Amino acid sequence: MATPTLSVVQGSNEYHDHSQNRIRKTIDNLNADKYALLELANKLHSTLELDTLITLFKLDITPILNLDDVYYYLPGETKQKESKGRHLISYQLVLHKKELGEITLIRRSRFNQKEQAFIEKTLVTLLAPLNNALNYQQALNLALHDPLTGVYNRLAMDNMVAREIELSQRNDTPLAMIALDIDFFKRVNDNYGHAFGDHVLKQLTECIKQQIRSTDAVFRYGGEEFNLLLNNTNLRGAQELAERVRKTIEQTPFTLDGVTINVTASMGISFFKENDSARDLFKRADDALYQAKSSGRNKIISKW
Repeated sequence: MATPTLSVVQGSNEYHDHSQNRIRKTIDNLNADKYALLELANKLHSTLELDTLITLFKLDITPILNLDDVYYYLPGETKQKESKGRHLISYQLVLHKKELGEITLIRRSRFNQKEQAFIEKTLVTLLAPLNNALNYQQALNLALHDPLTGVYNRLAMDNMVAREIELSQRNDTPLAMIALDIDFFKRVNDNYGHAFGDHVLKQLTECIKQQIRSTDAVFRYGGEEFNLLLNNTNLRGAQELAERVRKTIEQTPFTLDGVTINVTASMGISFFKENDSARDLFKRADDALYQAKSSGRNKIISKW
């Protein structure tokens, strides 16, 4: 079984004798019981949810080592600054040469060699479940995102719209949807090729992201059509955002291999009403989009 790569950062060598004696006894008991780690391993294998997995590990090891906190960082994730005056020990987790991230254990007293040996033995039980959870998270992420633009796909939209409607009803907050379609997109593919069309889709996605909030969601519904879901946003707020997006797209040069073109987009806006279903909200936005395209394009129509 693979072992984690260890990187240790420690402070002064001061101990609280009473608590340390209790901790050492607990560790000795667990080391003597070969079933203790097996029980932990079985517990960790019970979930594929990353947050749940780390929580289970944290709950199991914290009372044994009298920890203040446990932080887990995904591979490449930026670490937060640790509090001064506390001791930490960090482990780079690797399984079959695959980086699984880093875990940091923090407490007020320094970790001794016996505790480090116990931590390493315990972390070995985390490696396989962590690898499974990361693989599951990656598969789930791929299943819910459009591979070309990186935004959410239609499946994710179906799930998220239903959830946001429930939250809107429960909290009595406004909810708006924007349906967006690139004008004359077929001409782009016909005149410049599908590679250029793909470039337009990706760059247009960035234009949208520049204007929305982090709490808003963008979906590629299919082809050249996108949908934006704006929580806690009234109709006026949705109209203002749509206009910013429209102008950004209109003013952006789309360039690939020395060729530059300009594109525009039409949009339809709907506003959630009491007793609306997800289909009702989407259909009004889509109907408004159709009106925008049939009445001249590069414009915004609202329906409520």
